[in-house]
Amino acid sequence: MNTPFYKQIWFLGGLAALVIFALCFYAIDYVSRPDGPKKPDVEMAVIATMQTNEPLITLARQQGWIEPDATEMTTEDALEVDSIGTVFAGSNLQSFSELRYFVCLQDIKAGAFAHAEKLKDIVIPASVTSIEDGAFAYCPSLETISVDTANTHYDSRENCNGIICTWKGKLMLVAGCKNTTLPERVYFLAPQAFAGCTGLTHIDFPERMEAIGEQAFADCTSLKEVEIPQGVRFVEPGTFMGCTALESVTLSKSVERLQQDAFKGCASLKKIITPKRFPPVIEQAFESYTATVYVPKDQQNAYFRDKVWKMFKDYKELP
Repeated sequence: MNTPFYKQIWFLGGLAALVIFALCFYAIDYVSRPDGPKKPDVEMAVIATMQTNEPLITLARQQGWIEPDATEMTTEDALEVDSIGTVFAGSNLQSFSELRYFVCLQDIKAGAFAHAEKLKDIVIPASVTSIEDGAFAYCPSLETISVDTANTHYDSRENCNGIICTWKGKLMLVAGCKNTTLPERVYFLAPQAFAGCTGLTHIDFPERMEAIGEQAFADCTSLKEVEIPQGVRFVEPGTFMGCTALESVTLSKSVERLQQDAFKGCASLKKIITPKRFPPVIEQAFESYTATVYVPKDQQNAYFRDKVWKMFKDYKELP
């Protein structure tokens, strides 16, 4: 029995309506989808070769950024890199000015360049939004460290030779080198900011400094004296651990606590100046107690009564 013509028309019309509806739904969904990240257009250029930067080419091969037998790296190759783990840790890189061509790089992980002992200079690209603690720890040869001026998360203001960001609404130094000068508006030092910086001989802290992170100056073996600025309440664990040349430490009145291993391995420590009338708490901060302690007038007994401070045998009054 043949289907009436009008029913065929209704069926075909309904099917067409369903197809049109599906196409409209797909079109709306496609248009409403957020655009995926687009890589910037760059002019193709060679940024490194086996002759100009052999360590970079070797590491780029290992990471798959270039072909296993490639002898050069281009700006287009660099576009593919958005995160750096510990690929450069312990590497033989001497200069890495090529990093500025990694224009899609966002994350530099903890220890990313740690123990790259020959690294002398580096420029952080504008695209970087995250640099973890200790990314440049134990780079004793590092002389220049700067940030592209177009970066909106980090900067190297006042030619400070360091990396600065905003944390808790205030400025923090993320990483420094032996030539770093701390700008006056810096309030915080990140953990391991100067760790292993063996060429650092002196540091002037801003008066507004509020906190110095754990191991910030660990193994700075040329640092001879430090003055903890007013406003810092705690000398964090391992802050000056392994500073074998450190001879003199001046604590501010704001210091309340010297924490675990803060001065461990400071074998040359001869002088501790503490202007507080009541001794700060010591939590196994020192390995030895041979230094002379300078305290306010008539306050020697207050320190002698403390179960840890009394381990220092030589006390003198401050003028």
